Amino acid sequence: MAEVAVSHRFTEYFSGGFGSWMAVTGKRGGFITLGLEGNLCIPLSERLFFDTGLFIGAGGGRGGYLLSGGGLMLRTFAGMSYQAASWGKLGAGISYVDFPEGGTIHSTQPFFYCSVPFTSFTQSGWSSKSISLSDSQFFWILPKKHSLALVSRYLQVPSALLNDTGGRQHDVTLFGVEWLTQMSNNWYVKLETEGAAGGQSAGYMQILAGTGYRVPLSENIFVNNDISTGAGGGGGVDSGGGLLFDVSSGVQWYFSNLFFAELSAAHILAGTGSFAANSLSLKVGYKPDAALDVTGLNNIYRPVCMRVRAVTQSYFQASKKWRSHHVDQHVDNLGLQVDYFINPYWYATGQGLAAYRGNAGAYMTGLVGSGVRINLFKALHGNVEALVGAAGGGGLTMGSGLVWQGNAGIGYDIDPSLSVMVAGGRMHAFNGAFRANVVSASLAWQLTSYQKK
Repeated sequence: MAEVAVSHRFTEYFSGGFGSWMAVTGKRGGFITLGLEGNLCIPLSERLFFDTGLFIGAGGGRGGYLLSGGGLMLRTFAGMSYQAASWGKLGAGISYVDFPEGGTIHSTQPFFYCSVPFTSFTQSGWSSKSISLSDSQFFWILPKKHSLALVSRYLQVPSALLNDTGGRQHDVTLFGVEWLTQMSNNWYVKLETEGAAGGQSAGYMQILAGTGYRVPLSENIFVNNDISTGAGGGGGVDSGGGLLFDVSSGVQWYFSNLFFAELSAAHILAGTGSFAANSLSLKVGYKPDAALDVTGLNNIYRPVCMRVRAVTQSYFQASKKWRSHHVDQHVDNLGLQVDYFINPYWYATGQGLAAYRGNAGAYMTGLVGSGVRINLFKALHGNVEALVGAAGGGGLTMGSGLVWQGNAGIGYDIDPSLSVMVAGGRMHAFNGAFRANVVSASLAWQLTSYQKK
């Protein structure tokens, strides 16, 4: 298993964040969990630290509920780390993993890790004040340019390729998101996650991270070339142990200062399984830091309000054939939702969830959409959302995997940086029998991110 995680340092010793554990060896390709984690780092000397923490997550795959039960994953660890240089830490230790909701995994094992620090223009709470690099508290931070894109990706597989049950592997349409950070004018790093939304492989999911080189052809046209690795599987796709490699090249066009479209071709290959495919992707994205500002003279950064939510959602039966097994049980899911406010009311939103209870281990979903926040009375506010995306696994009858969800709820601001929310909604598969009523609760961290004007 390997993990990709992002954490925020809240105090000198404590950090918390979100991570994903993925199978990359063995015969469990597609075994993926998502969750929240907290880490305690206690200095023993200038460079040596004692580390311990807890991961609470959900998911499964390649074995379904028989392997992960309801899907709840608990991981505790203890270890030592060494501050190798300014670029990061190297560490090792012992961890214990348990799937307590009827799962068969109870395991103790050694682990190794590397963590790399980064800085950004953020602060807790929402602000409407712009800042300048001349402000003393910000002058030492080196800003990076980021972009976020919606991705529709068509995987064309060889005609002779077989799935993991020996039948023919059909082509797959994926839907997901890509986050890209420019490290320099040309080099960038990226993270992408996608799930099956068309074809006959509902439940397939992949998470890839990589690096690339950007070549400008004009002021608003670029060629992106990158290589990525990660993990994926599920939906009957024979990805072996789960390790994936991806090589891509595409043409990116900025049709405004903020928005771009990209058409890219790629080849994806499983490290041990038979899965391989050529792919064509269409991306539509948003880059909030003035992509075409090449003068370097604008050092004023505007505030952008964001909200990061730890979410639990419960699905309740709304159709007779909404599940292929355990039809009478509801399904509880755990995950993360990120809201990016375009103005004080409207926001773009994305969420990733996985089942942790209800004998639906291996179910996962990733959705994107938009919402509106309405101030009601003092600290009370309402929220209405519409989302679309991919979902599958765990015996939920999602058809090709394409789904939509609508939510409406109410929230309360505990303080400027923390709020709680409850909501109700409905979720449908576009071409499957799945129908569910949804009840959710979340704890939200409200923050301000500063981006170039």
